[in-house]
Amino acid sequence: MSGVKGGVLLFRGSGVAARRYVEADRSRADEYYLGADDAVAEYAVIDARGEVNATRSLSADEYEGWMDWINPVTGESMGVPRNPGTTPGKARRGSPLFAEMTINAPKSLSVAAALHPEVSDALDAAQQDAASEIRRFLGQHSVTLAGPRGAQEVLPVEHMQTVAITHKTSRAGDPHRHIHFQIGTRVWAGGKWRALTTAALFKQQGAIRALGTAVIAAHPQLAATLAEHGLTLDPVSGEVAELGLVK
Repeated sequence: MSGVKGGVLLFRGSGVAARRYVEADRSRADEYYLGADDAVAEYAVIDARGEVNATRSLSADEYEGWMDWINPVTGESMGVPRNPGTTPGKARRGSPLFAEMTINAPKSLSVAAALHPEVSDALDAAQQDAASEIRRFLGQHSVTLAGPRGAQEVLPVEHMQTVAITHKTSRAGDPHRHIHFQIGTRVWAGGKWRALTTAALFKQQGAIRALGTAVIAAHPQLAATLAEHGLTLDPVSGEVAELGLVK
């Protein structure tokens, strides 16, 4: 089924490595890759109501800075990522720079979008609407911790940041519509930047996947545009039935 597939993945490393990761996950023929003149990371700030307070496009360099916890709007540091290392008898992992989920489209729907510009536009709208609803959910349900170890209290996040990077091809150059939806691990609560509680995010991932999938499956613009071209989505697989990829 189209929508959000897979689970939440945490990325540890550096901004340089994160930039290479997203730049490698598409064909060079894809005009919408990070670093192209007309395609960049789409950044959003979400408040506790789930409303988007600010949006802007990030250049590849600005995206790299965001991964290293530099606020792209103000230029301020949101903290210093912990580098991996060792303590006596224990390996220490580096700080997670972001959490990622992927908003996907089935192969046949990606092919239909490649064949018909109107389907392409409708699929873009459906995937962007799925991302918007996921942002709303995250703003309303994300938390952080405050206080000394052993006496921490849970605080609701006052605002947080996400980035969405759209790719239209796979690394092999085949049609593969997907959005790298990245959730910043630095959040504002209680008057300072704090760490997003990723344990809560992992528990919410099933609800997030279902939400994204439902938005795309029931998207009226996408359904109507497919119908105009004599195409329908299989309700079980999410594939375009007429393209012969439904089993």
